[in-house]
Amino acid sequence: MEKETYEKVEALAARRLTEQQIADVMNISLDQLKKDRNQISRFREAIRKGRAKGEAELRGALYKRARTGDIQAYSELLRREKQQGND
Repeated sequence: MEKETYEKVEALAARRLTEQQIADVMNISLDQLKKDRNQISRFREAIRKGRAKGEAELRGALYKRARTGDIQAYSELLRREKQQGND
């Protein structure tokens, strides 16, 4: 997978698109991709990293709002923390 493609997959994954949605947006055949172990591995790695980056960005924004006294942001941070413990 080319660096540019990898970065696009990461960016879409950060927005919580599914594996299939990302493939559809990028006009990639998921079935074809699955036939090449290295390619599907890189694709899924980009998704994993992209989701982590998206979550970090979202939590950062929530943290910033919670620090200013936004109770809803604080509650969402706690909910996400609890949810992460259950994964």
